[in-house]
Amino acid sequence: MNLFMRAFLLSLFICLNNAIAQIPGKISGFVSDSLSGEPLPGAEITVENTSYSATTDIDGHFVLLNMPVGMYNIRSNFIGYRSKIFSDVRVFSGTTTEVDFMLSDNGIAAQHPVVIKHNALVNRHIVSTALIVTSKEFANLPVRGFDQIISLQNSVVLQDGELHIRGGRGDEIGFYIDGAYSADPLTNTQTLHVIQEAVEEFRVQSGGISAEYGNATSGVVLTHLKTGGDRLKYTLDYRTDNFAAEGQQSLGTYSYQHYNGVFTVGGPLFYDNVRFFLAGEHAHKGDRHVRFSKGFDLVEINGGPLPDRQFNNVNRDTIETYKYPAGFTPGQSENVWAMQGTMLFDYQPVQLHLSASWSDRSQQFNSGINPLTPMLDVLNDRYSDETHRALLLSAKLSYAINPSAFAEVFYRYYNSTFDTEDSYLGNDWMKWYDSLAVTNATNGEVNYASRYRPQWAHRFNGWDFARNGDPYNNYTQRNQNYREFGLRFTSQIGAHHEIRFGGNYRSHLMRQFEITPSVLTLFEEYNTTDIKEIDQRRWISWGRLNNYGYDIYGAQSDIDKFSNGNQIAEVPKKPVFASFFVQDKIEYSKITLNAGLRYDYFDTKGKQFKDPQEPEFDLYTTSFTANTFENLASYQYFSPRLSISFLAKPSSLLFANFGKFVQTAGLETIYAGNNRFSRDYLFGGNFIQNPFGLGVKPVQSQVFELGFCQGLSPNATMQITGFYRTTDDLVSVIRRRTENGMIFSSLVNDDAAETYGFDFNISTQRVKNLQAMLNYTFSNVRGSGSERNSHIKEVEFNITIPTDFHPLAYQQKHRGSVILDYRFGDREGGLIFNNFGVNAVYTFNSGHPYTFSSVSPSGSANVYNYGVGYLLDARSRNYLEPVGASQTPNFQNFDLRMDKTFNLKNHIWVTIYAQINNFFNTQNVINVYPGTGNARDDGFYMDRSISAREHFLNDYGEAWLAQHKAINIENGQAFWDVTGTELYGHPRQIFFGIKLSR
Repeated sequence: MNLFMRAFLLSLFICLNNAIAQIPGKISGFVSDSLSGEPLPGAEITVENTSYSATTDIDGHFVLLNMPVGMYNIRSNFIGYRSKIFSDVRVFSGTTTEVDFMLSDNGIAAQHPVVIKHNALVNRHIVSTALIVTSKEFANLPVRGFDQIISLQNSVVLQDGELHIRGGRGDEIGFYIDGAYSADPLTNTQTLHVIQEAVEEFRVQSGGISAEYGNATSGVVLTHLKTGGDRLKYTLDYRTDNFAAEGQQSLGTYSYQHYNGVFTVGGPLFYDNVRFFLAGEHAHKGDRHVRFSKGFDLVEINGGPLPDRQFNNVNRDTIETYKYPAGFTPGQSENVWAMQGTMLFDYQPVQLHLSASWSDRSQQFNSGINPLTPMLDVLNDRYSDETHRALLLSAKLSYAINPSAFAEVFYRYYNSTFDTEDSYLGNDWMKWYDSLAVTNATNGEVNYASRYRPQWAHRFNGWDFARNGDPYNNYTQRNQNYREFGLRFTSQIGAHHEIRFGGNYRSHLMRQFEITPSVLTLFEEYNTTDIKEIDQRRWISWGRLNNYGYDIYGAQSDIDKFSNGNQIAEVPKKPVFASFFVQDKIEYSKITLNAGLRYDYFDTKGKQFKDPQEPEFDLYTTSFTANTFENLASYQYFSPRLSISFLAKPSSLLFANFGKFVQTAGLETIYAGNNRFSRDYLFGGNFIQNPFGLGVKPVQSQVFELGFCQGLSPNATMQITGFYRTTDDLVSVIRRRTENGMIFSSLVNDDAAETYGFDFNISTQRVKNLQAMLNYTFSNVRGSGSERNSHIKEVEFNITIPTDFHPLAYQQKHRGSVILDYRFGDREGGLIFNNFGVNAVYTFNSGHPYTFSSVSPSGSANVYNYGVGYLLDARSRNYLEPVGASQTPNFQNFDLRMDKTFNLKNHIWVTIYAQINNFFNTQNVINVYPGTGNARDDGFYMDRSISAREHFLNDYGEAWLAQHKAINIENGQAFWDVTGTELYGHPRQIFFGIKLSR
């Protein structure tokens, strides 16, 4: 994206911004005489530097509704009494914060008010496990990133880059930014980059989720952005690990060419009742994987220059240099641009909240052999980028009908695009395999074998290695958006009932075009450059088309089109989701009850056969006819939610909750174009590892939770929560046979799972400079399948699918974190240590299950990946024990941050800091070869009894064995390529940074 476009988007952001549609918080309390305890009706309550105020009723009670998330000073005034201020009162989303005033009658109304720091360790209004991380708490953490912060909380597992909450699959989480749904409906995963400095509060809700939130079965992650304050403030922050060249070490650590710059600015905009906040970030990762890797020289391993023998052992050319760097992964960078912000127009009784999030993320992949094969791509300077751009806008207009009731109307807009781009020719995929375009882009350095055919890859010691200019043979473009309308009404009825109800309607428009650009070789066969002269049937087949909302050539289409029996264009998908909820929060002095009911309407516009036993298809075009499918029926659900808490003592709280939840599975399970469905379903002999589904319905879960919160001291609390969760209608694979001879694999709702365990937490406020938190979760996660295609082997071999529950692959039975923050204030520690702080985070887990298997390579294994051939094809895996019976090793990690702040002048502060991730450079094993249970032995390299090993050794000599060791054993290349996961965690990484704030 060029500079002009970024400037334009920034201007657009400031002009249009968009609304905070988050669920507000509430402050309630009681004002009384400090001596007699009698209520003081008519006392005035004000939130300093805002327009929020209230007056106590005849019983001395007050309530402040529709409070944005944040920190406030709350003041109470009453004639003849000394004013009192509670400072640092934090308001959480959807939660009541209680503030009680006891005023002294001294008859001196003009005396300075009493200021008391608010200290509420046990909030009696919290009725569930709500893991809340505020901006003040994560500002000093030695970790950065949305997933990394969330994964420090109880019941959250981050494994192989995927989040899991309470034993749920990766697509069972609901993500919201300022109340707006921010997940990609294809995968149910977060799409927008979240700027850490823009966030006021992260909340992980794994139990007791109110009826207001839906489309989540394991938990919701709520992100609330900051609102500008009463004074103009700004920050500039820059950090980098770029203190050494690629492959070089400094301080015993490699540099991964990371740098990150963030700015924030916020405050009043011309008038006190107009507030804004804006944050921007640019993050670059030269090596986004940050992996343990060992450099090698393939020429040295070979004992001399590398002869290129592709066919008949004929040496086509010789390679003199082939070096791979240590401690750095080339061709795997990431670049992110992002902006987030809010605006508040506060003209009581009317408020307009605006909020915006935009991000542009580009991830680099190798383009020659496979996307994750950097060790085989050293000679290729061509690469591909996957670019994901997302924009989320929302606007909320609220009107205070009276001090005890308000109404809200909101609108949200979301747009997301995904595009594959070539480093030579951008997203013009029609030129990727065109030798004329490639030669022109490289000034003649890259030449093809013919007009549309690249040269064969290099072959060294039996392995294929990318040749310079080798293209990536997959192009994908997606474009989707949604528009959402909704309204809510909230009313405080008396002192005890808060009634809230509302609904929303969200409609999506989704398009996808996927093709293999090597289909352009048909131009040679047909001796033409006119795409319309190529037979459409062959274009669809050779191009492996998967298109909806586009035609078969990549042009957008809003209608179905057929030509000579071929479907050449397909309408976009237009799913619709709607909901309505009602809830009553009943609050008494010792009991809080939150009862709610949610209605969900899901119309995914998925497909199903009109006649499941005899679907119509055209033998000539080998595709389904126009009359084969009909739309899947819509689904409607009612989900009750009930939470209760009981304040047994002033510092002891018991709570329990129950809820039913429903969520559509990631729509990628059911969305495919007719051409893709035809290819998968009409060729039953083909093995499809990731089939699509027909008639897939939403997933359902039930959650029970029982907890206890205890104040251990005036500055420490302990919370223990037991939980039990069941999930039904999870997506799995089956084999279908029709009466007219079709045999195919398809996705259905046939899996189930259960999770039980407990969370334990101890947290303290800062005492003598130290603040601490301990999180620990024990969980037992069992089910009939870890992912949708877990039973693909049984399906393909027509074996009975097991229904017994077993440990799921993402179970980490024991998991926890310890966070310590020690810092000196402005006038503490002397010259050296004043404003100095240290934050340490220790994380641990007990590993995750895997199944010990025999090493029996599939037919698609080759000389390069033979050691992991049984992982290429699930049909080749023969389990030697019950599923999930083995466990990967324990994991331990220690991160550290040290910072020192200097006060310059005019309230300008400068902070310098160092951040060290994996301080001890521990090489944690996070996955193993299932054939050996070891991360350093693939079961092939050292086993002389394997005939293929001896055959390769005879054919290619000791150089082949040394090559296998350097690339696949010491660097795990084949495992990474085949599974998409790593054997080890991240090595040590050191950042240095500076922050300027005012």
